Amino acid sequence: MQFGFRPSKGLTFTVLTILQIFGLYIFLKGFLLTHQTFDLQGQRFEPWQDFPLTQQHTPVKKPTTIPSQKGFKRTVIVLIDALRFDFAIHAPTATTKAEEYYRNQFPIMQKLTQEQPASSLLYQFRADPPTTTMQRIKGLMTGSLPTFIDAGSNFASSAVNEDHLLRHLANKTMYFLGDDTWVNLFPESFVKERTFDSDSFKMLDLDSVDNAILARLWEVLDKDDWQVTIAHFLGVDHCGHTYGPSDPNMKRKLNQMNDIVERLVSDYVDEDTLLVVMGDHGMSVEGDHGGESVEELISTLFMHSGRPLTFTDDYYQALYYRIHETRALRLGYDIASISQRLGYDATSYPVVAQIHIVPSLAYLLNVPIPFGNLGALLPDTLMPKYPDIHSRMRNVLHMVQEFRTNALQVKHYLDQYAQQTHQLDFSPEKLQFITHHLYAAEDIMAQLMQTPDFSDSIQKDHSTYLEQLEEAILEYDAFLISTIKYCKAIWAQFDTGCMFVGIVLLGFSTLASLWLMHREPRASYSRMSLVGASVFVACLAASCLRYQFPEALVARGWFEKMEQVDWVGACMAVAVCCMAFTLRPQGAASSDWYVIIIAHIVQACTLGSNSFVIWEDRVTRHVLATLTLAWIVRNLQVAITKTDRALALLYPILFLIVLRLTSAIGQCREEQFPYCSYFHSGMLEFNLENYTGYGTIAFVIVLYGMVIFSTTTLNQIAGLTIGACYLIPSIMVLFRIFYEIGAKSLKIEQGQREMPLMVHHVLDVYMPRVVYALTFIGNNMILADWYFNSRPRRIMSWALFFLWTPLLAVVQRPLGAALILASPWIIKLLATGKSNSLLIRLTMLHFLGHHLFFATGHQTTFTSLPWKAAFVGFEDMNYYGGMILVTLATVAGYIITWFGWLVLLSENPHQRQTLHLLILLQSIPTFLSAIFIFVLKRHLMTWKIFAPRFLFQLLLQVSSHVAAIILEKIVE
Repeated sequence: MQFGFRPSKGLTFTVLTILQIFGLYIFLKGFLLTHQTFDLQGQRFEPWQDFPLTQQHTPVKKPTTIPSQKGFKRTVIVLIDALRFDFAIHAPTATTKAEEYYRNQFPIMQKLTQEQPASSLLYQFRADPPTTTMQRIKGLMTGSLPTFIDAGSNFASSAVNEDHLLRHLANKTMYFLGDDTWVNLFPESFVKERTFDSDSFKMLDLDSVDNAILARLWEVLDKDDWQVTIAHFLGVDHCGHTYGPSDPNMKRKLNQMNDIVERLVSDYVDEDTLLVVMGDHGMSVEGDHGGESVEELISTLFMHSGRPLTFTDDYYQALYYRIHETRALRLGYDIASISQRLGYDATSYPVVAQIHIVPSLAYLLNVPIPFGNLGALLPDTLMPKYPDIHSRMRNVLHMVQEFRTNALQVKHYLDQYAQQTHQLDFSPEKLQFITHHLYAAEDIMAQLMQTPDFSDSIQKDHSTYLEQLEEAILEYDAFLISTIKYCKAIWAQFDTGCMFVGIVLLGFSTLASLWLMHREPRASYSRMSLVGASVFVACLAASCLRYQFPEALVARGWFEKMEQVDWVGACMAVAVCCMAFTLRPQGAASSDWYVIIIAHIVQACTLGSNSFVIWEDRVTRHVLATLTLAWIVRNLQVAITKTDRALALLYPILFLIVLRLTSAIGQCREEQFPYCSYFHSGMLEFNLENYTGYGTIAFVIVLYGMVIFSTTTLNQIAGLTIGACYLIPSIMVLFRIFYEIGAKSLKIEQGQREMPLMVHHVLDVYMPRVVYALTFIGNNMILADWYFNSRPRRIMSWALFFLWTPLLAVVQRPLGAALILASPWIIKLLATGKSNSLLIRLTMLHFLGHHLFFATGHQTTFTSLPWKAAFVGFEDMNYYGGMILVTLATVAGYIITWFGWLVLLSENPHQRQTLHLLILLQSIPTFLSAIFIFVLKRHLMTWKIFAPRFLFQLLLQVSSHVAAIILEKIVE
């Protein structure tokens, strides 16, 4: 048979990359959760509209409508970013020294609750994960639940395209001050002349945003025209991100917030004014947020007014407690865990979901509840007009009617959702177990209205009727809370069919990669065409069977998101993979290939265990140590003399020493406490009163010496110009490291550490730009010299490696930057060896990338993403530049090891086929991770542990394929 097609390795890698990306795309379509949003306006429901819902054709007298108090004329909403609940309450003593900076520093809210209990309400405010500011603000205004992707959102803009509270306050004069996230989410709600927003991404210090608010806030409140004022303070959140909660600056910021609330209460709150102070999320022990730990979920809600907001009589307090306790049980809130983790008695304060603030504010401000709200009214806030604690029947009946109004709004939303989406999960039959609570409440009220003396007993305290009214409230509330639980479950539905097709495509492309490891780069046109066409037609015919059983599949949520073009693409992908199987073998593969692949499959299987994922940093170190032993064995096999045997041991032992030293630095993830302790950048300080100070000075001296030595080496192999392109950026990185350590060492309790604006620009903007520019210039000079002057690949590979380390280091924290700058000398250890150990050393490079990822202060969690890297070299937020920098900061350790591949392959050019290993070492765990996610998609830890690790694996998968394509071009 004549062979006429000779695909290059570059083409082969490109095709494999496309196949993998397409498989991941199909899988993610089924995995990433969505729910439909609608741009419909909420309407005002009459309390007894359509009463009773269960007997529309039976005439039943409607209960008397008990009028509510008038809505507040003025409202001040103060959102303090990351106001964890234990920051806002009093503790007798701080149990540890670390707690003294945030315990008892914000006493005003608890003081008012104790002194004016009728006018002050304090809640534990529980966020729905993810605890990111944008998602939280959206939930606080819409009352909707978050999902990974809102299908109705406009991805070209962050604007909210669903009903929200601010839309219903449009007829009021509204001022806004602070975080511009609000303006981006609700652009139509704010008038430019009354909006004083600050770029939250640009201003990362503790005081800039807060001071800008305070410069305008009192002036605004002194005016007579305002009706709603919103102020979003960021200092507490930024303090957490920068220093953590246990820092003198946290004490200063909390004291400042306390003073602000005190002034608001004393000077601006009267009977017509409502003050709402709340946090959007909490703060982890490291000072971050975005995850779902107790510390991140529990924030604060405080409401205060000059007029009574709630009843303080024991009867009402018992009823409120009963409702809150029932809600907490239904929603699965772990009160004991809150008490244990945050160090206070969580049973002393109600735990309320953040979305409950939406209908409650709508009630207090006398506006309609937003259309998509799923929140339930806070019972404590429901007071009728002319409240009288002795008229219990009247007061409780008022609560019943308001709960019914809330239930009507939620039922209307469910009906519209079913009508618009045609999802069977929202059909009346599926919702029956929820709506039976609503109908039970309606039956209770209908029976009461059919009782002759009920209406006459409203002004009296009839115990039997009171119990029935309480039961009606609990049934309405059960409907509301059950709806929240159900929607959370339904919007966590996966398209199993999409996920299955994605796994099949990933499996085929991974098998194709394995098959192509040792195949002739030649193919028969006729054989490939026949196989490809046959498989394509067969797959296309099989996919058409989906349309023969649409109802059964759709009812199970299978293939709901698969478009026709996706089916065609999937068929083509399988056909291309099958075409690869027509290539002939090309010699026998080394036994090392099979040992490494099998061992890697076993290691990748650990991604299906949450314990192994949590402790992956330690697992990686053990794997590296084991591979080092295999390297020693390979070296000793070819060692003849004593000198050879000594050298065979030297470099592996040095590598083990480096591995041991670098294993002491990193970042702990939440689940590892209290069994995790790393030395991190925050511990570096120039304080000569302890050993850390001397160690830090030695650390800086060694860094400077290493950079000078590296420059000397680079001058010798690549010339003075390339050496300068490395030295200048490296010195600038060292300046930034020195400054960050020095600034941390000078922390003071009063006043913020100020830095002249010019110094800030030099360190954070101009210096990084010089680093980027010199790296670009030096990179092009090396490639040009390589291309035109045919300089040895080995020299040019090392020159490129050294040149890129300052760029990768400038976006890291001090210890991570130091490790990146030292990485060429670590790779030098692995670059020394015989060809018989090449595969083992390349595999060690792969796992070294994992180790460097952890050692540079990263973890596979959303909270550990290095967002600050997005602003290194930029004065303003640049979305594309920021995305690139965050990606570089995250995968810097892997990029280092890919340069290591370049160095090793440049010294062993006849081993180009080993680039298949680079692809396989990421394709195998990606394929297995997809299977684990498919199997464990209902696991309790899916979104907290498995999903972040899987998404990180996708980033590595795509990046490694791109790296393989680039490396193939360079070493060819």
